[in-house]
Amino acid sequence: MINTEILENIIAVLEQKKGQDGWTDLARIGKPLADIGINPKALGHIKLTELLEEYDEFIEIRRDSTSYKVPVLYAKQKNNGQKLIGTKPKVQVSRDYSGKAVNNLMQWAWMGDFSQVINDLKNMALKERWYYKIQNPDFPFPILSKYLTYTFYRLLKESDKIKISNQYASFNTGLVNKLYEPIYALFERNKVQGKQEWYFHEFCISGVGKAGKILARNFNPLPERANYFSNPSELIYDSNAPEPQLNWNHIILDNVSRLPLEFLEDNKPEGFNFRDTSDMTTIQKSDYYSALASAIESDSRKFRAIKNRFSDSLNLALKRVEWNFKTAIPMYYPAYNKMSLLLPMSLVDDDTIDLALVTEKTQSGNYLGHTILPLNWAYSNARLITRPDSDWLVADRIETESDSEIDDTEE
Repeated sequence: MINTEILENIIAVLEQKKGQDGWTDLARIGKPLADIGINPKALGHIKLTELLEEYDEFIEIRRDSTSYKVPVLYAKQKNNGQKLIGTKPKVQVSRDYSGKAVNNLMQWAWMGDFSQVINDLKNMALKERWYYKIQNPDFPFPILSKYLTYTFYRLLKESDKIKISNQYASFNTGLVNKLYEPIYALFERNKVQGKQEWYFHEFCISGVGKAGKILARNFNPLPERANYFSNPSELIYDSNAPEPQLNWNHIILDNVSRLPLEFLEDNKPEGFNFRDTSDMTTIQKSDYYSALASAIESDSRKFRAIKNRFSDSLNLALKRVEWNFKTAIPMYYPAYNKMSLLLPMSLVDDDTIDLALVTEKTQSGNYLGHTILPLNWAYSNARLITRPDSDWLVADRIETESDSEIDDTEE
């Protein structure tokens, strides 16, 4: 049923933060909602937009991707003054699971309190740090949350790895307990008409407990774990290959917002006025960074300086790879459903890693440098394959302000 209290609070925040045209930038309402106890993840949704879609009888969502590199999402109330009590529950239609990784699991199955689901999995799995340097109490295990959703996304891409019987479904999480026994996610067919086809039952070990016995009775063979590579050589960077060719415009100009602030200030383009972006809306930030990218592109001396520093950092990273092959970290890149290797990039200080460069080996044997990723995005993607055994991509050293609404499968 529609939760009228949640709906009324969402509408109140939308009204408070709306612009002159009546639309509210969703980037502005996450914190106000959290402050009054509305957490989309705790309500079974990975993103705020998914929560709002549950109330699409009353809330309209608009996506604007015409003028900005990052699509901007807006929402507003439909039919001002319409009564909320006594409404019918929303009937969900069949969905296509070919979209972004973060949406697939929630569209396929009702997960209930997703924060509790993740906490249960954390407690069952072999002990591991599933958060970054500072833990957010509202979203305490972001690495594990993304691990589970991206693992499901990968399993969808592989043939017959999500097992289905008449009443149950299951997949292998890829994690193990302290005895190194595989942990499976068990689902039961949903009896509620109009909802997702499945609902989450619990995590289990085959043959152990009621759920484990259900799993063993219904699936033979048991679900296999996700596979990310066909040849172990894909996990090793070829130090004999030429230096990677970088997509400079994409890395520097399209992703200028990912560059360290101190680095940008040291390479300030002529006539550009740096501003604090912390209180900017999504559109204002997009406009600001687009203007900064244009200023860098127009200032050839500063553009060359930035490229030269990147080249120096890449040269240092390749030396580190040659000294220790574990420096290049394999990762699964959901945006392209393929493997890549991460290299550490130090732009401000040689002793501090600021970003990860995503590289791909081509059929010719050369490497291409596609894009740069913040370290938390890099860690999440690398953790899908295995826990990084690295001296530079370490969870408890990674600082991240908050979990972003922007999907980190994007370039």
